[in-house]
Amino acid sequence: MAPHQSTFGTHRLPRLAVAGLAVASLALAGCVGTEAPQSNQAAADADARHVRFAHVYDPSHPVETCGVPAINESLQDSGLVVDSYPAAQLGSEAESLEQVASGGLDLAVAGPSFLGVWEENVALFDAPYLFRDVDHFEATLNGPIGDEIWAGLKESSGLDVLSSWYYGTRHVTANNEVRTSDDLAGQKLRAADAPLYLTMAEIMGGAATPMALDEAYLALQQGTIDAQENPIPTIASQKFYEVQDYLNLTGHMIQGVMVVASESSLGAFSAEEQDALRTAAAEAQTAVRECIEDQEASFLEEWRESGEITVNDDVDVEHFRQRAADLIPERFPWGERYLEIQES
Repeated sequence: MAPHQSTFGTHRLPRLAVAGLAVASLALAGCVGTEAPQSNQAAADADARHVRFAHVYDPSHPVETCGVPAINESLQDSGLVVDSYPAAQLGSEAESLEQVASGGLDLAVAGPSFLGVWEENVALFDAPYLFRDVDHFEATLNGPIGDEIWAGLKESSGLDVLSSWYYGTRHVTANNEVRTSDDLAGQKLRAADAPLYLTMAEIMGGAATPMALDEAYLALQQGTIDAQENPIPTIASQKFYEVQDYLNLTGHMIQGVMVVASESSLGAFSAEEQDALRTAAAEAQTAVRECIEDQEASFLEEWRESGEITVNDDVDVEHFRQRAADLIPERFPWGERYLEIQES
């Protein structure tokens, strides 16, 4: 199966004329340019070594359009080139992690909840209202607490986190303004079928309704569910603005995804090559964050102007944050660490 090809273009997302066009042209937003092999630099070197990199996001997602090219730019003089397999070509997040752990795949991208299957403390990083903002997210995951948790993951599973990339900030869409949890009382809120997400729905005040993402649009349209929550680029790409009246800026999850290798997969590379891969993954963190934040800002600006969905800034974030602090520590084994990070 051939890897996806893309180029490393500008990180800045152009302002879109209308929200409908924004969604239709999502694949062109951010870093996408004229398609050409990612490995142009390394292709000139007949001795270039190819590194297989897998993730579940579609080819227009910033992980692919910004992250992968940034890695290859960093690897230009290393003799390595990353070949990316997006859109779950090589399997789901869980399957990709299995392949990385066994050494059958070099690198994969996975979120904290999936890594939490291997080491429960990692799931902490998906908890609602854990981080104040993206800077707090990066400082925590790249600081002593992150180092400790990544070391625990490596010790228990052999999985090795090379870098943490910003994925987006999740917000609630509904057909009414949401300022506090009372505003979602009795409403069916779509959530992923996992304990942390079900608790999140309770924190937000809704009745958790587990459902696959690709079923949510029709369910909202038909009134099977009343509300959903996702990052802004996902809200745009799934066209939830067509079937919801309000985007409520709850900011309840500031999420990341991790670039993961393993002792087995890295063992095939020299020490110098391993260092180059670690450096490249870390440097790509900035490119991905810029692309995600540009998309978030551009869609918000367009929706504010078009009114296609009403953007509600009047959310009592401290109300939700306190509900999270009350509920999460008693339900999860890493509850005390959660409070430590929340208050840092």
